[in-house]
Amino acid sequence: MAVVEKNPTPYITVPGGLPGEDPREKFKYLNILIHSPGGRGKTSLIASACRDPRTSPILVLDDEGGAPLRFVNEDPTKYTIRKIRSMNDINMIYEYLRKGEHPYRAVAMDSCTDLQKLGLWEFVYGTTPDKTFKGNVLDIKAAEIQHWGKSHNQMTMLMRYFRDLDLHVFFTTLSLTEKDETTGKITTKVALPGKQADEIPGIPDIVGYIDLVKTKDGQQRVLKVQPDGRIECKDRTDALGPGVILDQNGDNVTKILDLIWNKYGITEDMLRKPPTPEEDKSAGKKDKPATK
Repeated sequence: MAVVEKNPTPYITVPGGLPGEDPREKFKYLNILIHSPGGRGKTSLIASACRDPRTSPILVLDDEGGAPLRFVNEDPTKYTIRKIRSMNDINMIYEYLRKGEHPYRAVAMDSCTDLQKLGLWEFVYGTTPDKTFKGNVLDIKAAEIQHWGKSHNQMTMLMRYFRDLDLHVFFTTLSLTEKDETTGKITTKVALPGKQADEIPGIPDIVGYIDLVKTKDGQQRVLKVQPDGRIECKDRTDALGPGVILDQNGDNVTKILDLIWNKYGITEDMLRKPPTPEEDKSAGKKDKPATK
């Protein structure tokens, strides 16, 4: 992956001083990691991005296989679902997005738990046709220490590069629970192996956990973003309070983005403008990922 080159307009606030960074630039694009057990609504939350012109169209990188079920009721002109079959697919799509000559305003990686396994399997089995896994579950290879090290570097680099795109970026993972055998304390973390579970959450600005909260009417889904020593969460934007109530079939991405933009006075004219259809056509098909 190549480094993203950016040439922002000089931001000078101290008379006669050096140009610096506009703090609002940090939060104009949403980058969030959402984790929970399966079936809590991670992909459904992302699908609501289709209903907001600031976050649509969205490109969904589907490694888990469940995205079509959650996007089927959305306007098909507002999303593209790409099935991920190899890590090279991810690399090609990154290069396509990095150039900026595309119509997308957001990208989702669903899910990083499965993507990490895909990358690890490629390190173990190889990627050439004569070495790849053929589906024989009786002839399984074990990952060795160098494979785990490569997997760690691959995932941290991948998520950092995608985070820094001029797009809204959504990551999902499953959750796992760990019990400290000494203290008995149980914590809920992202479902990634080893040090990845500790380091990956440090990459995005927001780490949210979809919890089920009991109410008088039953249960309510809530995106928790404040750490409590029990669940892995964080919110660098300081705009979401203790969390966000997720409405069934509601415009939840809009709700999250409004809270952040209103706090920092962010406006749509600060975002990258997708190319017009004429500009997109003139860019040619050579920069687009191959259709499979």
